[in-house]
Amino acid sequence: MSTQSIQQPRAASGPHANGVHPRTAVGTKTDLVSGADRVHPRTSVIHFGCRLNQFESDGIKANLADNAHTLSDNLREADFVVINTCTVTNKADYKNRAAIRRAHRLNPQAKIVVTGCYATTDADELRSLPGVYRVVSNDKKHQIAAVLAGAEVDEGNNRFFFSSHHEFKSRATIKIQDGCNKSCSYCKIPQARGRGVSRDFNETLESARELITAGFGELVLTGVNIGWYDDNGKNFTALVEALLSLEGNFHLRISSIEPGDVTERFAEFYRHPKMARFLHIPLQSGSKFVLRTMRRGYTPANFMRRIEYVRNICPEVHIGTDVIVGFPAEGEAEFQETLDFCRTADFANIHIFPFSKRRNTPIVDWLESREGSLAKRVYREVNGAIIRERSAELSKLKASMAEAYAARCEGLSVNAVVERTNGDEIHFLTENYLRGTLQRSQFSGDPIRGARFALPWSNRLAEKAPTVLIR
Repeated sequence: MSTQSIQQPRAASGPHANGVHPRTAVGTKTDLVSGADRVHPRTSVIHFGCRLNQFESDGIKANLADNAHTLSDNLREADFVVINTCTVTNKADYKNRAAIRRAHRLNPQAKIVVTGCYATTDADELRSLPGVYRVVSNDKKHQIAAVLAGAEVDEGNNRFFFSSHHEFKSRATIKIQDGCNKSCSYCKIPQARGRGVSRDFNETLESARELITAGFGELVLTGVNIGWYDDNGKNFTALVEALLSLEGNFHLRISSIEPGDVTERFAEFYRHPKMARFLHIPLQSGSKFVLRTMRRGYTPANFMRRIEYVRNICPEVHIGTDVIVGFPAEGEAEFQETLDFCRTADFANIHIFPFSKRRNTPIVDWLESREGSLAKRVYREVNGAIIRERSAELSKLKASMAEAYAARCEGLSVNAVVERTNGDEIHFLTENYLRGTLQRSQFSGDPIRGARFALPWSNRLAEKAPTVLIR
């Protein structure tokens, strides 16, 4: 087995490599922040939610370190605690509140700053919790350092502030888009993220070049709806073409893309040697009636045609999806349609989400409509016990399909990146999202974290690790 030795990623060196703070592009007011009346305040950052939120949490940490904060994982010693929240489900909201209460319990003197999606949609609720010092919306989270210093926060809204120089561990994320113009009947994200915007095309390419030069073997494109990317006429297709043409030893992963954006032209990218053999495309339901009620804008047949575009070119592609279980329009027949569809689609992975009622969404309005209305007769809440039973049944199917996919990949030559080392063990993630472990004796060269290499996949290498949600 061979590997190409490449430059060690900057991230592996930590935030103070060579005694120099990592630099991030910051607003003019934030540039002046020096810790206010504290010298090197100790600050903890807690993260919840998707890969996009994780990317922004990394950006917050870089911004704080750049402005004289000492980052600490010890809540008991922190002067400030920054909590970057998610609000995709009721369970996510509960976790956010629990984290705030725990931080206040462990350190009543700490000033807690809450930001992220939940902070944007439910600010008043969060302000009422003990220990909360400030609530900062998504469009101001890039100015967290200024907030903690007590400086005036400007009106700028730079959603792509968190663009480079992050402390990535092994795989580098590039945020190319934010916001959503869709109106799915169950979703709060448009309230939390606003309307869709795209990052500057040339700035995106420059960020990618920096990350490749730093030694990252995988670049992950992320956003809310990345297929909608459009910067002055340069669309998502143009951006992917430009990224794949960059020099260097890397592969490009598309984090998640809507079904309507998986076109025959998009599928052609899977012929390129730098395109990761991975596709995450959210289904949500295999029932035509449920999809219509969700306002998803496609049918099961249309969805199946989209994934076949990619499979016809790349049969070994890892195709993952999202499914919501227990949507109010889902009866037993509709759930069976979803099971049957998932079997036919033969997904490599399924992220299962029990339905959550989210305030100020159309489905909740329909559920709460007056007694006797058509909506009341058609849309009924599914009992929690039934949702758990259905989720368990879908989980069994998920596990069997994941095993079958890994078995089909036996002997396939794949690219991978080193995620971490542990003694003589080298833990890696393949381009088609299989985790495995090698012994150092099986690895040629220095197993630098983030380095890309090729290997023949074997289930004997399989590492038992939880599946990570990539979005």
